[in-house]
Amino acid sequence: MKKQKIIFYKGMLLLFVWAVSLCSFAQNITLRGNVSDTKGDPLVGVTVQAEGSTAGTVTDADGNFTLPNVPGNATLVISYMGMRTQTIELNGRTTLNVVLEEDAELLDEVVVVGYGTQTRREITGSIANVSEENFNKGINRDASDLLQGKVAGLIVTSGSGDVTRGSQIRLRGTSTLQNDQGPMIVIDGIPGGDMSTVSPSDIESISVLKDASSAAIYGSRAAGGVILITTKRGSGAKNLLQYDGYVSVDQVANKPDMMNAAEWRATNKELGNDISNFDGYTADTDWFGEMLRTGISTNHSISLSGGGPKHNYRASYTFLDRTGIARDNEMTRHSFRFQLQQRAINDRLRVGLTGSGTLTDMRFPFRDDFILAYNMPPVYPVYNEDGSYFTAANNAYDQGNPVQNQDQNYRKASNNYFYGAGDLQFDIVEGLNLKASFYKSRFSSDYSEWEDPRNSRGDGNNGLAVRQARKWDRELMEWTANYETTFGADKTHKFDAILGYSWENNVFSSQRSQATDFVVNSMGADNIQSGNSLKIGEVTSSKNAYKLISFFGRAHYSYQDRYMVTATVRRDGSSKFGKNHKWGTFPSASAAWGISQEPFMEEIDWVKDLKLRVGYGVTGNQDGLQPYKSLELYSAAGTYYSDGSQLTAYKISQNANPDLKWESTAMLNIGLDFSLFNNRLNGTIEWYDKQTSDMLYTYAVSTPTYVYDKMQANVGNMSNKGVELMLNIDVVKNKTFTYTTTVNLAHNINKVTKLSNELYSTGRIYTGDPWIRGASGVTSHVVEVGYPVGQFYMLKCTGLTEDGKYIIEDRNKDGQITDDDRTYVGDSQPDLTFGWNHSFSWKNWDASIFFRGTAGNKVLNNPRAAYGNNTYLSGANALNDELVSILRENSRVTSFYVEDASHIRLDNMAIGYTFNTKSTDWLERARVYVAGQNLFVITGYKGLDPEVELFRGEPSDDGAGLSPGIEARNYMPKARSFTFGVNLTF
Repeated sequence: MKKQKIIFYKGMLLLFVWAVSLCSFAQNITLRGNVSDTKGDPLVGVTVQAEGSTAGTVTDADGNFTLPNVPGNATLVISYMGMRTQTIELNGRTTLNVVLEEDAELLDEVVVVGYGTQTRREITGSIANVSEENFNKGINRDASDLLQGKVAGLIVTSGSGDVTRGSQIRLRGTSTLQNDQGPMIVIDGIPGGDMSTVSPSDIESISVLKDASSAAIYGSRAAGGVILITTKRGSGAKNLLQYDGYVSVDQVANKPDMMNAAEWRATNKELGNDISNFDGYTADTDWFGEMLRTGISTNHSISLSGGGPKHNYRASYTFLDRTGIARDNEMTRHSFRFQLQQRAINDRLRVGLTGSGTLTDMRFPFRDDFILAYNMPPVYPVYNEDGSYFTAANNAYDQGNPVQNQDQNYRKASNNYFYGAGDLQFDIVEGLNLKASFYKSRFSSDYSEWEDPRNSRGDGNNGLAVRQARKWDRELMEWTANYETTFGADKTHKFDAILGYSWENNVFSSQRSQATDFVVNSMGADNIQSGNSLKIGEVTSSKNAYKLISFFGRAHYSYQDRYMVTATVRRDGSSKFGKNHKWGTFPSASAAWGISQEPFMEEIDWVKDLKLRVGYGVTGNQDGLQPYKSLELYSAAGTYYSDGSQLTAYKISQNANPDLKWESTAMLNIGLDFSLFNNRLNGTIEWYDKQTSDMLYTYAVSTPTYVYDKMQANVGNMSNKGVELMLNIDVVKNKTFTYTTTVNLAHNINKVTKLSNELYSTGRIYTGDPWIRGASGVTSHVVEVGYPVGQFYMLKCTGLTEDGKYIIEDRNKDGQITDDDRTYVGDSQPDLTFGWNHSFSWKNWDASIFFRGTAGNKVLNNPRAAYGNNTYLSGANALNDELVSILRENSRVTSFYVEDASHIRLDNMAIGYTFNTKSTDWLERARVYVAGQNLFVITGYKGLDPEVELFRGEPSDDGAGLSPGIEARNYMPKARSFTFGVNLTF
């Protein structure tokens, strides 16, 4: 009995000790610790977080951390970029020292994909990801500037110094004949966004879906690729106040080398021109210099972020003010953004709210004023002796005082873009999540234009005033169900799937009024009613709308990260399409083989990762199709007299086409991802075959078969085939110094393969207007089966004769030089595009040098063709070019001016220093930097810049993008920028 009591008491004692220990584990504790690498060096900014909650912190400059109110039995997750994440059970410990090992594979990096995320290890399609640390430094207007030159196959063209003009983007070549909008933009999961609505300082990462197997889940809007922008979010790890600011100085990078007064007079004398009528003018004016200035840009961005166990938030405000290098060019932008997420019901319910506002004021330059700067003789002054503007040349052809025009005329716009988004997510059971998203946006624009009657631009109409208002309302609702599970022994099988429904409504409206003949000019466009001339057609309004309804799904399966398969499908119904094709289906499938995971690779230790990917999919392009294009439409056409009144007449202006539908792009993509030598060398090589069919184009049709003589139809086909390579090399990597170089190369071959069928046909499409005096209406390009978009087609010139005449090839041997002798003289699309980045770090210093460029592309040097001659030198200026003395005939549109535009540009260079703030308890991080952009260009091209815009107008213009590779006469010079910036975190 006594023995039994002893056993009982011992049991009770053990039970008591177990209960006490359990209570101690369950009690909240304050945890302190340190995190270092394998060399013993402290790691700064390591995230230390309690699993299953947002309670957490980050390590300080010494690698130390303090985490209060942590359950004693909690499991910690310690993570840091480039290191292997560790999971540690506390078991009541209050101190912890952690050593993180370098993640040599980096395959667990999470990458944003369409409607979700995947680890890099799981990806089966072609997806490029650029994170914040790899963004371009310096002045960045939007996400396109951050990406320029960073992704193989993605061409971002900034062909102008106009600070109000966005970049033009192409991914894996041109794939449509009209209204090419480039890749679709998705911002935080909301498709169809606008890059200008997100401040670069708010962007965390950007993913580019390059192949159809990745982009097909976006269906009829993804033919040009997809760019996914992920903005920064708050974290419960720490409350942060951040400030990013810079000031930048912009100077003209290269301006036309025009004759000065002495050179102009001497050349005219040499040519025997009588310029005695200019004897009274003694100025020596650099007209381009007078029109240009040093631009100053400032940017201030401030954000607040943080959270707690059940919520996180982030709010930011960014102010950007830019004055362009042209005196009449400027932009001011205010950007607001907030994000909030709240969790409830044991973290099963998540409610998110996002709001954004972008207010932009812009002044656009009159680019044609640069034509006046080319033509105005240098002996003319800007101002008369009494201080008034010089106006004696205001009525001459292509002449007038451009400085006066800049001061008295304007084109302004105030744009407002607001949107709000809300989402609800609920975990029904483990692995099954339902999400509902709602989005509403409104874009409004107020545009005004004034051409003053006192200058050369406005005197023809005795003044011109324009006011225009536009509005775009957009509503979006999406529902998704996402399921994830693992099964099998050791959970070697992984499966996840998503199903979704999307409904979208877009409504556009605009109003425009115009008046001329102003007696009073002091009010400008704000007093449009004082114009004495208002003609029929000068007051207009319009409205259109379209809806898009979609069903989509994706399934992904992987086995031991060795064999992976992904399949997607989307079915889109659009009101834009004809009644016979309201719905389209866009499927895709891709597979990957993790070769390095195979048993036979275990002994090959220098191969850390090797993965082969194959994907095929179909995407569509409906952006090139405007609403109502499938319907018969009427429009006003003159007037008729009835019962004493003059009434507006109407006629059919568009034929009905019930078969109108989206363009389809099918793409086969094969890629090989590799990581070698302990991740010191990693990269990707890819090959793709991209075939676009049913391209939209406006064809001439017979009448009276049709009432109207043109019709938009799906007929043409186009091919893009290419190879891309990306390499990342850790050249040096030790305790104090690192040097990493990254290079990307892309080669694309574009070809039009079909333009006609049995119903709609066209021969060659002549396009491109070089706009040379004396050669009005002469085209420069051709769109033709068997040739690429951007094919120059003109007279072939092999040089100049001794007496200064063009040597033109007589192609048809008829003894005459006519349009029939035109031929193919070059392609404006490059054979190779590349980007080459170098990143350095030494102690607290960091630096980067970034080059980009092209090889094999041609550019028509149009200013040299227009102003590199002496035809009109006795009354106008010319380039300071040897041709002015040599050429003895009017300029012609010939291959003489088509030049090799291959080049390499030092696009970005930055040096930064991060201060040691461990002794300052209120300052967590402080960094200063200097950066230069567009520092120099190495090229054989004789014009201003070998990188020119893909099109001069807007994407909606007829023929936009069909004649790339022209340096326009009204080309606005680019800027060279020098920036000083500071990044502070409190």
